[in-house]
Amino acid sequence: MNTVSAPAKPYVDDQGSTLLELARFLQQGGAEATLQLDGIRSKAAAELQRYGDDLGSHLAVQDVRIPPAVQLRMSDAGDAVLVVGDHPQKSAIEAFLQQESRLVKWFKEIEVLHEILRRIELRKSPAMDPDEVSDERFNMGLTSVGCIAFFTSK
Repeated sequence: MNTVSAPAKPYVDDQGSTLLELARFLQQGGAEATLQLDGIRSKAAAELQRYGDDLGSHLAVQDVRIPPAVQLRMSDAGDAVLVVGDHPQKSAIEAFLQQESRLVKWFKEIEVLHEILRRIELRKSPAMDPDEVSDERFNMGLTSVGCIAFFTSK
């Protein structure tokens, strides 16, 4: 008789835990919050690197070559990751991403994290208007040396 035994400990994906930490940070203030903001920035950078490594390895299996760099942006509807520009394998990259809901969800989480960090940074700068963020769009660039996050005008 074949039986399937229950795992001793369930697998728990901590993806998204940074957003929970950020919510806790926004409820606090002072020097401790500054230290936590530095930690959140570090986690955001680490998530970006992890995403780039993950996506880059999947694209390599699909024979998608980097360079040239790939610029990614969430669709206006928020349900798809799009390739911006004229990458020679644009359609293959978009087709792959549409099949990988995990990567689309993860992209959105990274996007939200960076938008919140951007708004916090603009709030600290007297010369910048936090409302200017609404005129910006989050972009991710997958390059031969890693993944970068940046904002462009809408």
